[in-house]
Amino acid sequence: MEYNSIHDYLDAVFKADANPTKEEVIEAKKRYYRLWHREYNRKRRKFRKEFTLGFAPDALRRIKDQKGDMSVSKFLYRTIFDRLGLGVTSSYDREQLTIIHQKLMQLMALLEENGDSPQIEDILDRIEELELRFSKLIV
Repeated sequence: MEYNSIHDYLDAVFKADANPTKEEVIEAKKRYYRLWHREYNRKRRKFRKEFTLGFAPDALRRIKDQKGDMSVSKFLYRTIFDRLGLGVTSSYDREQLTIIHQKLMQLMALLEENGDSPQIEDILDRIEELELRFSKLIV
C-alpha cells in the first residue's frame, strides 16, 4: 500500500480541500480501511491458501446433522484435520482465543492509524506474526 498511515491517506485525499466536512472524513476513512484490509488479506494469502467449497443439498444436511453446536467452518476444519491425522484436542477455549484474535486485529488497526515511526512498524510486524499464529489456532 502506498500510504504508511491513515493520516498520510487523508492528507493525500484532502490535499486540495483544506477543510473537509465530517461526513467526507468519515467516508475517506472507510475507503482507507477497505484499502488497508484488502492489502492485509493479499499479504496474508501469500502464507495461507484459501479454498471455496460447494456442497450438494444432501451433503449439507449431513453436515448440519453432524456439526452439533460448532459452526460449519469449524466442523469442516476439524473433520479435515482429523482425517489427515492433524486433529489436536485443545486445552484452551476457542471462544476466548477468537476474542483475543479480534483484539489483536483492533490493536493492529489502531497502530496503523496512529503511528508511522520505526518502533510502531516493528510492533505491527510482531503483532502480524501473532495474528498469523492465532489464525492457525482458531481453525
